[in-house]
Amino acid sequence: MTARWIGRQAILLLVGLGLAVVVFGGENFLERIFIDFRFSVLASSRVQRHFSDQIAIIRLDRLSESALGVPFGTTWRQFYPVFVRKLCAMGAAVIVFDSMFLDQEPQWDRALAAAFTDAGNVIAGEDGSRPTPPPLRESFLSIGTLTITPLGGKPRYVVTLTGGQSPIQPLSLVAVEEYAKRTGNDSSEWYRRIPGFWINYREPPEYFPAFSFIDILNAEGGRLGDAARTPQSILANRLVFVGLDDPTSRSDRFIFPNTFGQEYPGVYGHAYAADTILKARPVIRASAFGDGGAALLFILVLLIVLKFRKRILRIVLISFLPIGAFVACLLSLSELDLWLGYAPIFISFWIVLFLHRTLSQVSLARSLRKAVGFDPRLIEAFRREGARTGGQVRKDVAILIADIRSYTRYVSRADPSIVSRVMAEYMQAMERCITVEGGYINKYVGDEIVAVFGFPLSADRCAERAVRAAISMLEGTARLVISWKSSNLPCFERIGIGIDAGSVVFAEVGGPTKSQFDIIGDCINGASRIENLTKDFEKGLLISEDANRALESVDSLAGSFELVKTVLVRGQGERRVFGLVRESSL
Repeated sequence: MTARWIGRQAILLLVGLGLAVVVFGGENFLERIFIDFRFSVLASSRVQRHFSDQIAIIRLDRLSESALGVPFGTTWRQFYPVFVRKLCAMGAAVIVFDSMFLDQEPQWDRALAAAFTDAGNVIAGEDGSRPTPPPLRESFLSIGTLTITPLGGKPRYVVTLTGGQSPIQPLSLVAVEEYAKRTGNDSSEWYRRIPGFWINYREPPEYFPAFSFIDILNAEGGRLGDAARTPQSILANRLVFVGLDDPTSRSDRFIFPNTFGQEYPGVYGHAYAADTILKARPVIRASAFGDGGAALLFILVLLIVLKFRKRILRIVLISFLPIGAFVACLLSLSELDLWLGYAPIFISFWIVLFLHRTLSQVSLARSLRKAVGFDPRLIEAFRREGARTGGQVRKDVAILIADIRSYTRYVSRADPSIVSRVMAEYMQAMERCITVEGGYINKYVGDEIVAVFGFPLSADRCAERAVRAAISMLEGTARLVISWKSSNLPCFERIGIGIDAGSVVFAEVGGPTKSQFDIIGDCINGASRIENLTKDFEKGLLISEDANRALESVDSLAGSFELVKTVLVRGQGERRVFGLVRESSL
C-alpha cells in the first residue's frame, strides 16, 4: 500500500463518517425508518410462536358495538360493572382502561364507581387537560397519563421520572407497579433509576392475547364468548388493558414500529411499554460513539473491499455489505436489545462509494493525461461527435510538432538525473504554451511533442493560435536555456517546430484492452516533414503555405513569415515552406 493510497482512504473514511454521523446521527427520519423495519422483521419472524403470560388486551370494537346495539361512548358505562366483575371473577390481577372518564353520566356513574371500588384493581387514564370528577376518581386504584412520547408519529419512548412537573406517571408504569404488588414481580424496579426508556417492539401484536369486549360479557360456563370458546383462565393473574378499537378513529390508532405500516389501536402502545418493563428488556439506544464506531468499522471493511483486484468479487461484496451491516444491526437488536444506528452506516456507504468513484476518476484522468498526453474528456467529445456522423469525424485543424535539436547526443553526455530534471521543466513549460493558446498535446514521442489546435476544442483561428504557441515555445525555451546555464546544468539549446494546417480524420485506435485517441491525415505528415526541415534550414520555426495563408488577415502576424523554399515532400509533392522573418530576435 502506498502512502498516497492510505491518504486517500483516510480522506474517504473521515469525510464519509463525518457527514454520515453529523447529518444522520441520533434520531432522524431515516433512522426511524430503519429501526421500524428491524422491529417489523423481528416481529414477523416470531408470529404465533409464543404468547405473553402476563398481559392481555380487551378491545372495545365494532363487533361489540353491533352486538350491544349501543354506539360506543359514555353510554357504555352501563355495561362496565358487569364487565369488571366478570374480569375479576376470571382472576384478572389489574384492569387498565386506556381511556378517560371526564364526562359525567349520573344514571350510571354511581353503579360504576361501586363496581370499581369493589374490584379494587381498576386503573384509568387522564391527558392532563382536566381531572376525573368524583365519585369515579376515588373509585380507581390509580390514574396514569395516557401520553407516550411519540417520535415520527409513533409511540416509542416512556418518560419515567416526571421531575415534579406532573404528579401523574405514565399509564403503563402505574399499571406495572400495581401489578407487581399483586403478583410479587419485582423485575420492574429497574426503570426507577433512569429518566426513560425505549419501548421494545420485538414481538408481533399477536403476542398479546386479545379479545372483544362482547366476548367477556358473554362469557359463561368457564369459557369466553369468542368463537374458540377460550377458557376463562387465560386472563388469570394477568394485567388486562382495555382500549378502543375503532378503525374509523384516527386519533387512537397508530402504525407501530413493528407492523410493516399496518395500524393498530393505541392500547397496544401501553401493552408494549408494560411488557418492556416486566421483562426488563428496554431497547438500549447506542451513543453517538457507538454509532460512529459501528459506521467506522463498516467503512474500513468497505475500503478493504474496494482494494480487491477482481471486479466481480468486488461488486458482489459491495452489494452485500449494506445487507450484512443491516443483519448485524438486526442481531444486536434481537439478542442484545441494542439499537445501533443504521442510518450513519447506510449514508456513509454511499458517500464513500461516491467519493471513491470521484477520486478514482480524477486519478484516472490525471494518469491518462500523463500517459497519453490528452484530457480524457476530449475522447467523450469525439465520441459524441462520432455518434452524430456515423463514427468518422473529419475536421480542419492545425498540427504543431516540436523536437529537440541534438537530443540523442545531449542524453548520452549528461547525467540521467540532470536530463530528467531538464526535460521535466521543458515539457511543463511547453505544455503551458500550448494550452494557453487553446491547443492540447496529442502525444509525446520521445522528446517530440505533437499538439493539435482545433477539434474537439475550439476550431476558431487554429493556425494563428498554433503559430502564437510556437513563438511562445521558442521564447520559453530560450529563457529555460539561460536559467539552466546560470545553474551550471548541462542542457540542450535549441528546438525545431513545424506547423501545418488542413483536414484530418479523428479516430480511436487500439486493441480490445488499450486504445488511444489519434488523428490521421496529410497535415500530420506535413507538420513532421516541415519540422525535419528546420534542421536543414537552421530555423526554429517553419510553417506550411496553408498555415501562412491563414495569417494574412491577422494584423499582428501578417508579414511575419517569408518564403524559405519550395521543397518536395514525400507523398505530398511540392510544398512551399515559410519561416519567421526575424527569428534571431526571439
